[in-house]
Amino acid sequence: MKVKGKNGIGSLLKILLWIGMIIGGMALLFLCPMFYWLDIKFDWFLLMIYPCGVCFLIFMYQFIGLFQMLEINSPFCKKTISYLNKSMWFSYIISGLIFVALIFMICGYSYTLAVKCCILFIGVLFFGVGIALFILKELFREAIDYKEENDLTI
Repeated sequence: MKVKGKNGIGSLLKILLWIGMIIGGMALLFLCPMFYWLDIKFDWFLLMIYPCGVCFLIFMYQFIGLFQMLEINSPFCKKTISYLNKSMWFSYIISGLIFVALIFMICGYSYTLAVKCCILFIGVLFFGVGIALFILKELFREAIDYKEENDLTI
């Protein structure tokens, strides 16, 4: 399967991300009523779901932009660096919010050790994604610089 172009895998992933964003947005809208209907106590940990969810939706939107660059056959442009940079920062923000939620879980709420370990893993995972996006951003910056230099020599 092709990676770039209208019929490439980037187009398919872009559609899947849009569907995920719509479902995620709807889930965030109905989260509080759902907790009320299920009689779940709303605490600080659950309050952290909202900013994490909004940041994750923005994170997904940045990846939609990246896949758009693949779709139009222009992955090596300044916009790609911008999308990677924004994704990196939102990944760090999500990681920070998850660690704050973990602190609240440890200090005051009685969640099981398994839940706390899963939350810790997710926080470390998003921090690692942020580092990987930083490295990828710098690699794309170098590739774009080489491409521009090469374009000027021709």
